[in-house]
Amino acid sequence: MTAAALLLAYAAALAVLGPRLLDRAAWTAGAPRLAIGTWFATAGSFLLAVVLAGVVIVVPLEVHHGAGGEFVWHCLRELREHYGTVGGTALAAAAVVLMCAAPARLAASLAVVLREARRERGRLRRGLAGLPVEPESGAVVVAGERPAAYCLPDRGGLIVLTSGAVSMLDREQLRAVVAHERAHLRGHHHRLAAVAEAAGRGFGRLPLFARLPERIGHLVELAADDAAARAVGSRVLAKSLLEVAAAQAPGGALAASGGDTVARIERLLRRPAAPGPAGIGTILGGNLAALAVPLLIVAAPVVTAVGVACCRI
Repeated sequence: MTAAALLLAYAAALAVLGPRLLDRAAWTAGAPRLAIGTWFATAGSFLLAVVLAGVVIVVPLEVHHGAGGEFVWHCLRELREHYGTVGGTALAAAAVVLMCAAPARLAASLAVVLREARRERGRLRRGLAGLPVEPESGAVVVAGERPAAYCLPDRGGLIVLTSGAVSMLDREQLRAVVAHERAHLRGHHHRLAAVAEAAGRGFGRLPLFARLPERIGHLVELAADDAAARAVGSRVLAKSLLEVAAAQAPGGALAASGGDTVARIERLLRRPAAPGPAGIGTILGGNLAALAVPLLIVAAPVVTAVGVACCRI
């Protein structure tokens, strides 16, 4: 039970303190892809700790050599012997909730998010059928005075420009916004956004998951900005973002104007330094440590239980 309590305390600390620490980290602006991994590692560590807390509760104090059904009853019997019939049954129920509720809730939320996105993208694709194509970029052009650009993933990906973007942006700026959208498609950013949105819907009462969709949405825009800036230059991309800053993409799409556009333009102009090799190694090590902590907490009682069983005379 001590290990279960430690795991739940660790999960609670991650849920409350994790987003505060990540929001204060200065390096995230210079390494958005690394920051995406760190946010997901923190969320994954939380879920792992919760699930393992349930596992630890029902770990038997002695090794049982039986079939799966017999093993379950053996675990329940062990709990009842140590905590009484009522207490043991309550702990078993709590363990099942911890092991199953969080993964099931995340899976259900993800299924809903993917279904909604697929339906919305299908509707948008049907509306784009037969529209003209911009010859240089291969993007579909829709009528609209306001300059805008967005992409629809799946089926190879589709980039969409408004007629206002084609007429108002010069060739370099048009190339910049198209490069930004292609970076979204290459990076499969819609999948990252979908997982973050599902986690936010499933566990949005916790600060970590309440912040996750917005932070991942912003960071994928920074990652796409970096890819586009390498192709056309930071200043050209910044001017392009200024032109499309007021545009809004339809649901299910990723737009060049997504995220905090003003902050993105400022970032492109000042180019914050990315972490060096030592910094990257430290951050990656921290991510691995976050995922390893729940396993290390679990390892102690498991090793002890196995050792006691194996060393009996």
